[in-house]
Amino acid sequence: MAMSARSRDPLDLVSLRQLRYFVSAMRAHSFSAASRDASISQAALSEQIALLESTLDVQLFDRASGRAVATASGHELDRRVSACLSELQAALRDVQARASTVAGLVRIGLVQSYAGCWVLPVVRRAQAQWPQLAIALRRRTAQALVEGVLRGDFDLAVSFDPEPHADLEILACFDEPVVAVGLKPRRRRRLLELSEVANHPLALLPSEYAMRRQLDNAFAAQGLKPGVHLESDTLEDLVHAARENGMVALLNGAAAMSLDVQDAVPLAERNLGRQACLVRSRSRHHGFAAQYVWDELSAATPTLPPAWGRCVAAAR
Repeated sequence: MAMSARSRDPLDLVSLRQLRYFVSAMRAHSFSAASRDASISQAALSEQIALLESTLDVQLFDRASGRAVATASGHELDRRVSACLSELQAALRDVQARASTVAGLVRIGLVQSYAGCWVLPVVRRAQAQWPQLAIALRRRTAQALVEGVLRGDFDLAVSFDPEPHADLEILACFDEPVVAVGLKPRRRRRLLELSEVANHPLALLPSEYAMRRQLDNAFAAQGLKPGVHLESDTLEDLVHAARENGMVALLNGAAAMSLDVQDAVPLAERNLGRQACLVRSRSRHHGFAAQYVWDELSAATPTLPPAWGRCVAAAR
C-alpha cells in the first residue's frame, strides 16, 4: 500500500531550494523582490513556493487580495526554518574551513645538516600559524630516508641525491658544495683544491656517510693521503674541532649554514657537492597537512651565499 504524502518524512518531499525561496519571500515581503534577490523569475519562485505548500498541504501565503500575505502557518514555519537554515549554513561553512585547516601529524625524515637552515624554520612558522599541526622529525642517513619513504615510515624526506625509483617523487631544490672550515685567513680562497686541505689534520664524518665516501674517493683519485684526526657523526663536533683544536673540518654547505659558520670556503673538486631534494611516495595518499608542508619546504629553500652558487656552477 502506497504511503500518503502526510505519512512520509517531509525531508524526502521538500527541497532546500524551496525552503530558501520561501524564507527569501518572507524577508522581502514580496514575491517580486524575493525573485530579484534569488536571481530567478517571479513565476519560477511563485511556482516553487506553491509546490512547497502543496507538498506540505499547508497554506503559507494568502493570495486572495492579489498580494501574497504570510499566514500564521507561514510565520511559524519561517521562524523555525530560518533558524535551521542559518545553522545549516554555519555548519557547511565550518566544514569548508576545517577542510583547509592544516592539522594532524606529518612525519618528516631528514639528514641532519638540513635541519637548522631549512626544515626547522619552516616547521616553526607552520606550527605558529596552525597550532593543530604536529610534526615528527627523524634524522636518518640518506639511504635510510629513501627506504623509510618507500615503507611508509615518513610522509616526506629531506635528503640529497636520491636514486631514481618508480615509486618516488623527487623534487630537486638546490645544489650545495662541500666546504672547508678552519683554514687560517691567509689561506682562504674563493675555491680550494683538495691538495690544499690534505696536509691539514682533518675532521670528517664517519665512512658510512655518503659525503665521506665522496671525499675518500676524491682524495684517492688524486693520490692524496689525508690525515683524519677526528671522525664524528655530529656536525657540531666537526666545527668545534676546527674552531678549538686547529683542524680543518669538511662538511656540506647546508651544514655550515645551519651552524652559522661564516668562514666556510667551497672546494673546487668537480665530483664533490650534492643536490638537496624533497622525496615522497608516488603511490601513497598525501593528506592536506603533508601537502602543505611539502609546498612550504619547496618554497623556502635556503639561499646559499652568492660565491658558493658560482662555485657549484663552476665545479659542475
